[in-house]
Amino acid sequence: MKFPLALLFFAGAAVAMFGQSADLTSPNLWKPGNVPFSFVYGDRQSAQFLPTWQASNQPVTADVHRYDYTDPATHLKVTAEVRVFPDFPDTVDWVIRFRNDGTGDTPIIENILPLDWSTPVAPGDCAIRHDKGSDANADDFKPLEEHLAPGGKDHFESSNGRSSDGASLPFFNLQTGDHGIIGAIGWTGNWKADFACAQDGRSVSLSTGMKQTHLLLHPGEEIRTPRIVLMKWSGGSWQNSQNGWRRLILAHYTPHDNGAPMIGPIVAGGDPHAKIDANIALVNWLHDNHIPVNIFNIGAGWFGTEAENKDDYDNAWWKNRGDWFPNPGVSPDGLKPLGDACKAAGIGFSLWVEPETCMPGRKIITDHPDWYLHSDHPVNPGVELTNYSNPAALRGIDTMLSGFITGFGVTLYSQDFNIPPEEYWSLNDKPDRIGMTEIGHIEGLYKLWDDLRAKHPGLHIENCASGGRRIDIETMSRSYILWRSDYGCSDTLADQAFSTALAPWIPGTCCVANYTTTRPWAGPGPFTTPEHLYLMRLSYQAAYALVPGEASLHNAAWVTWLKQALREYQEVQPYFYGDFYTLQPYSRDASAWTAWQWDRPGKKDGLVIVLRRPKSLSPTMELGLQHLNPDATYKVEIRSAYDTAPIKEMRGSDLAGLQVSLPNAPGSTLVFYKEAPQPSANP
Repeated sequence: MKFPLALLFFAGAAVAMFGQSADLTSPNLWKPGNVPFSFVYGDRQSAQFLPTWQASNQPVTADVHRYDYTDPATHLKVTAEVRVFPDFPDTVDWVIRFRNDGTGDTPIIENILPLDWSTPVAPGDCAIRHDKGSDANADDFKPLEEHLAPGGKDHFESSNGRSSDGASLPFFNLQTGDHGIIGAIGWTGNWKADFACAQDGRSVSLSTGMKQTHLLLHPGEEIRTPRIVLMKWSGGSWQNSQNGWRRLILAHYTPHDNGAPMIGPIVAGGDPHAKIDANIALVNWLHDNHIPVNIFNIGAGWFGTEAENKDDYDNAWWKNRGDWFPNPGVSPDGLKPLGDACKAAGIGFSLWVEPETCMPGRKIITDHPDWYLHSDHPVNPGVELTNYSNPAALRGIDTMLSGFITGFGVTLYSQDFNIPPEEYWSLNDKPDRIGMTEIGHIEGLYKLWDDLRAKHPGLHIENCASGGRRIDIETMSRSYILWRSDYGCSDTLADQAFSTALAPWIPGTCCVANYTTTRPWAGPGPFTTPEHLYLMRLSYQAAYALVPGEASLHNAAWVTWLKQALREYQEVQPYFYGDFYTLQPYSRDASAWTAWQWDRPGKKDGLVIVLRRPKSLSPTMELGLQHLNPDATYKVEIRSAYDTAPIKEMRGSDLAGLQVSLPNAPGSTLVFYKEAPQPSANP
């Protein structure tokens, strides 16, 4: 059913465009006639019968309330768990669950839409902003903008069973005038979202949920639906509204350490095919040379047998999936010695595993064939999918991963997922259980990660799925993104574009340092040239990753330079958790400039990274800085080299229009600014 969005969650002063304000915590918001979700039950729309069901509500915590709706005939119970945020009063989060409390199977439940509403809007333009998902191309995460005219419609969805695979990330910003709503669809499988503008242009409706649900529930069976998060914003630009969203994500949907959002690590990559002694030597080298690395990573390829790895290093990682034991020819005593070396060096240890897939004939599927689902999909011939709907399979994978974490000393568990699961799920659904295999898999994924984190306090999880194809608010709340696209790290313009596009939605991602991975840097230097600085600084994000080449390790000039570069990164990293402003439009044009501003309102300071791209003809750019006090005095450093530059004072109005000149293309500079204390009015 449709209902006014204002009845759901708007608080504060009345805003004509979105109707009258309402108290977020009011029980009236979730009365059976007002619920913001819909479904079909026994061929009847929920709006027709929910008012006749038994309804109850009770607080779970100070910020969470539960609303139950029970069919007196079949005893199907629908539960809405609704969360509000005292520090973000215009935000609401909910999850809908269905449970069969009866003694027989339920009638068919279908077209479950955990969000189904319409909101009045002011006549005029209505814009929907979102980002493309990832399909391993240079335009991954490209910002998209659609405009709904009266009577217009738009449709977004994921592809092939992974939440950010394909056409859209599961986030949107619906704007009309200087007001809007930011929303997230929390589901790591298939989802859809439909927008429609009324013929008179005075309202917009949105319905979202899984792509397909047509299922009955057995007695005692319970399922959940996609999480919905909505944040109202008003006044200012849509870019300003995204900073409110970033603050919400950092406060409530980011893994925390000691009460604060997790800070992205500096990661050094080892060689999974190398003898373990070589990787231990690299760990010791990092320690002895005081390279400020937080995590040492071993990626795909550490597992399986020597015979199959020896002659086919590039392909062995995927051929051996399912032989989840250290390669005896590479690590004859397992990976514990490497984990011990990391611990002794004060460096965390990260290990790559892909537990949701398996190749035929591998040990785990030979031992447990009932754990896997089969598909003849031409994209993944012969690859099996772990059936997380099977409790035995879920327990078995949990036990295996816990063994790695404890036995090897893993502090960051890196999980990948390189197949589209949609066909496996659909082939294993019965006609009266469409959607159940997917629901079981996604619920199992969340349980696996939650249980691992509970069993291993301090454990961090990296989320990879052929790059960034499982980015959504559920995975973001449990994991970190260290490899955001399988497009790779050789296209520096694409990397910059990824940073520009993702930052408004996701505060924490990592850019692998391009030039430590793509060149050995065996020459004599110098390394502090404008090109080198540009290549390093374009990779500055909330986390940082590098893969030093063997030749580089024995180059004293390179080592000196690397430590200097990483010291600068450590200095700038805290700014990346502030508000974000892109100062130039999204572009992959090599002749353009790009610049990003991170502003920290609480500290009254900020950082700007300015990049003049390789084919830019203009040596000067006017920055157009945001969120400055025009009447205040700022202390400003413009740093074009690694050495600090003199501090000068500027009025805020002058700093906003600062022009930066870079004689070299490519070139880069950093601009640090901090508001100076105002002189006291009293003598």
